[in-house]
Amino acid sequence: MLKKKGTKIAIGIVGGLIIGIITVIAVIFIFLLLFFFGGPPKVTKNVDKYEQTMEENLTREYGKARTEFITFPKEIPASAFNQDTKPEFYNSFQDTWDDPTYEVYLKCQYSDEDYKSEIDRLSSVEKTYTTYDDRKKTLIYDNSDRFAYPAYIAIDHNDFSYEYALDLGDDSIAYIYVAFKNSEKSLKKIPQEYLPNDYEESLTLKNGSHLNTTYEDSTAYNIYQVPAYNGHSAVYGLGAYNKVELENAFEGISGLLAFPKDINNVKDGRFRYSRDDDSGYVFLEAEYSEEDYKAEEDRLKDEEYSCATYNNSDYNYPAYVVRAGKVEGLPEDIMSDVDKADIHEYALMDKSNNKIIYLLLINPGELNLRDIGEYLAVK
Repeated sequence: MLKKKGTKIAIGIVGGLIIGIITVIAVIFIFLLLFFFGGPPKVTKNVDKYEQTMEENLTREYGKARTEFITFPKEIPASAFNQDTKPEFYNSFQDTWDDPTYEVYLKCQYSDEDYKSEIDRLSSVEKTYTTYDDRKKTLIYDNSDRFAYPAYIAIDHNDFSYEYALDLGDDSIAYIYVAFKNSEKSLKKIPQEYLPNDYEESLTLKNGSHLNTTYEDSTAYNIYQVPAYNGHSAVYGLGAYNKVELENAFEGISGLLAFPKDINNVKDGRFRYSRDDDSGYVFLEAEYSEEDYKAEEDRLKDEEYSCATYNNSDYNYPAYVVRAGKVEGLPEDIMSDVDKADIHEYALMDKSNNKIIYLLLINPGELNLRDIGEYLAVK
């Protein structure tokens, strides 16, 4: 009797362990599913919720939608609801790991007047990146056989995404945005005839990455990416400070690690930027509150973050130096042109005035820097 009872207990324990293991595995699986795939897609089909849904799309943090939906109308005009063909809307968002999965589709038939206004809008859309190099990008108009209808393109197979509007004729326009929907079968709503004929081929790992716009022979395009530096440029005034664009202007030369991400907390100061093919400089003089000065000093002290070393002898102020001249100590045959260039990048600490002076100089011997002479190296 006791033997049978012991057997039952043993079976119960083993069964409990098996159920426990299965439960743990299921919990881990669900966690991984939510972590990598973000749960089921959030789908909206009600066209009356178009504005609300697009506002949600636009207010998601960067990375959740790498677009401003620049081709899509801000609102659907009333005329679209008075046509024989009513507006169609489909929005699917899935918060997949690292990158979102999106399918957004809007098709509208307009009145003659609203259709013309919408085509005029698409024809004139442009993305402006301040006065640096007069950088402006527009929608690409494609009337080739690649699309079944004339297309106004904002993103063309870049970062595994597409965004464009199709002029369907008959006063109708279709608007499309897809992200990480790399096969036609993965699309739930967008008709196949509205896709480019190289859709799947263009979104392979080789052709669809976020780097492909930098390839010399690439046909990829993204209106939201800052265009490359081209020719001479100069700009003045604190309002023009934009680190992302400065990084782009000096791409391959400097990442401007000494410079602040933004200057929202700067009380007063000066900013100048100038760039030629072989020389250039960025000068930022920033006055902070005592608290913000300390925070910025702590950032510069963090060598892992700023890559700067402290120097209290070669300048008129204590300095955090990212680079001071040509790179030394490397074998000549592995040195790049950037290594050989005379590049200086540093931040000077005027603690008595809670002021920091940031400087990037490219071949300073070719520049007129007399008005900031006190901020140059004295050795």
